Amino acid sequence: MVVGEILRPHGIRGELVVRSFADSPSVFRKGRPLRLTPPEGRPGKPSRRTVAAMRVHADRLLLAFTDVADRDAAEALRGCLLSVSARDLPPLSGDEVYRHQLLGCRVIAPDTPHPDLGVLTDIADLPGQEVWTILHASGREILLPANPHTIAGIDLSAAVVTATPPPGLVDIYLDAPGPEAGAKEDS
Repeated sequence: MVVGEILRPHGIRGELVVRSFADSPSVFRKGRPLRLTPPEGRPGKPSRRTVAAMRVHADRLLLAFTDVADRDAAEALRGCLLSVSARDLPPLSGDEVYRHQLLGCRVIAPDTPHPDLGVLTDIADLPGQEVWTILHASGREILLPANPHTIAGIDLSAAVVTATPPPGLVDIYLDAPGPEAGAKEDS
C-alpha cells in the first residue's frame, strides 16, 4: 500500500521531505521497513529501506533512512513512492477502514433517482473534508463529500458503500450536458 512520496532532500544530512498519504504518521515510525519504488520512467528497481527517524517540520513530514547519510544520496530518492505491506499496518478499531480498502468499492444511493453511482476511484483529502471521486457507468465522474451525513454504511465484504448524497448533487454530474454536447452544438 502506497503511504507517501519523497518530494526532495532536506538539509545536508540525508533527510527527506515526504508527502504523506497515510491517515497517521505512525506508519513512518523509527525501525519501520518501507519499500521505495522509483517514479515511472526512471531506471532502477524497488528497494527496501529502514526508517531511522521521523519528525514534522513546518507542516512537512521529514524522514531519515538508516543508509542515507547525505544530500546526494537523498537526491537519488526524489520522486520515489513509499509503500508498506498491508500486514504491517496498525489494527483498526470499530467501524474504521483503511482508504485503500474503499478504492474499487461500488457506491450505491438506493433512495435516489440514480441508485448506482459507480465505483470509487480516488479519495482527496481536502481541508474541510474528504471528497470521493466516483466513476459512473456513463464515464462521468461524481464528486461526493465524504462525511457522516453522506456515507450511510460500508460493507467491505461485499465491496459496497451506501451513500446518501445531498438532493440534486448527483444530478449536477449526470443530468447536465457533457463537454461533448457543447462541441456538437458548435459545429
